[in-house]
Amino acid sequence: MKRTRNALIGFFAAAAAAALALSILPSQAALAMDASMASPSEASFIMLVNAEQSLVDLTNADRAANGLDPVQWDADTLPIARQRAEEQLGSQSLNHYDSDGQLVFAELLGQAKLGYELAGENLARASTSDANITYRVEQALMQSPTHRKNILEERFHRMSIGAATDTTTGQIAFAEVYRD
Repeated sequence: MKRTRNALIGFFAAAAAAALALSILPSQAALAMDASMASPSEASFIMLVNAEQSLVDLTNADRAANGLDPVQWDADTLPIARQRAEEQLGSQSLNHYDSDGQLVFAELLGQAKLGYELAGENLARASTSDANITYRVEQALMQSPTHRKNILEERFHRMSIGAATDTTTGQIAFAEVYRD
């Protein structure tokens, strides 16, 4: 079972490794913020939480349009998704792996003792945030075969989406964490 799980993780990790970058900006130190860093009354908190929820809704709409059940919100993985989104800001390219070649999100799931047999991650980033950002991100993810595969994986039943912004550049990043 563990070998199957590792093989499946490897398969989906390889598929997800073709990370989506809506724009690639020069490497710089980011003044990052995710919703966990803001007060619920702050506009930035509201914007990030609304973006996260909107992307969940769009993901489930795509699943429904393809005859699949919706994924349920996974509050347990939300801190991981937000951390992964923040890590994508200001970097040269989106990255699923650490310096040892290990999948970061899988390591974080293990450290949090969150079980799964199959897990996946989609990463996306855009240079600006606007009213249509989540729609544009979901469309780009659905046009990428590897990201589409995660969105439409019938064995995924839970997901969380984290959003983070670079307060200096306005760049926004998203991380979708899926598990069975």
